[in-house]
Amino acid sequence: MIKLLDCTLRDGGYVNNWEFGKDNIAKIISELTHSGINFVECGFLKDINYNNNFSLFSNILQLKEFLISSKTKYTLMINYGEYSLDKIPNSDDKSIMIRLSFKKKHLNEALIYADSLIHKGYDIFINPMNTDLYSTDELLYLIQKINKINPYAVTIVDTIGCMCEKDAVNIFKLIKNELNENIKICFHSHNNLQLSFSNALSLINLSDKRDLIIDSTLFAMGRGAGNIKTEKIIKYLNDNCNTKFDYIPVLKLIDEVIYPIFKKSPWGASTPYYLAAIHHCHPNYAKFILDKEIHNVDIIIKIFSSIPKEYKYEFNLDIIQKLYSEFKVC
Repeated sequence: MIKLLDCTLRDGGYVNNWEFGKDNIAKIISELTHSGINFVECGFLKDINYNNNFSLFSNILQLKEFLISSKTKYTLMINYGEYSLDKIPNSDDKSIMIRLSFKKKHLNEALIYADSLIHKGYDIFINPMNTDLYSTDELLYLIQKINKINPYAVTIVDTIGCMCEKDAVNIFKLIKNELNENIKICFHSHNNLQLSFSNALSLINLSDKRDLIIDSTLFAMGRGAGNIKTEKIIKYLNDNCNTKFDYIPVLKLIDEVIYPIFKKSPWGASTPYYLAAIHHCHPNYAKFILDKEIHNVDIIIKIFSSIPKEYKYEFNLDIIQKLYSEFKVC
């Protein structure tokens, strides 16, 4: 079965610093629930001073004031290393789930953390950042470790937005063949190459009895060129996969909540994001280029080509400022 996870309040928050406003947070959660979206990601769980105008939470219990009783499940994301395990209470409420995101260098420690979350009673998603960075042997090792803790789902994460169809398909096939049958597979991508939707369709066509969960956002709101559009993928799934998502609440949210944000801080396709994906560079490097209003393609390519390999996937402000000073047009 194909299911949807809308992560507007989490991934979309990179556009507006997660300041949606309390009423809009409640409205997004409510309307996505009414549309029949299977999972709604409500923001990050972080060690912060909580303000209910932001989709950033310092305690899981703070989320409950926004939720309504339904079949929809609600998730919060933790970036490994940013939130103490001791602050997470035990739970028997299966409507609230946790997605754990981590870098490859933290794999073993993160999976220990994930196992502890499961023992606390949570259904969790394992989200290995930049899944395309894993070699075949590293993926097999990851899956072996994941099978031992048996989470709810594992996500193929196209952090940089650089996956082509063959990349997504190869990773999906390997994971599907080696993963415990009861563990679901999820796909999260960024649309920097404008291939997110087509890559998702390729995985949908390969799915079988195992649930496949597709991440999307309203009007593609998200970092870089954005994500798969929720309104686009529900139309496809309703027409081709026997789903019954209601698109009216989704379109109302876009019109009333998301488009006003877009007018202030636009996101979407651009040459810098496209070139950043081609050069396997973090999208924040492209944002730096856009903010500096660099339009010369040759200069942009020189900058991206000069970023040291060890910093391509992790944004480094000092490096991009140095390269900008070196290559900028006087």
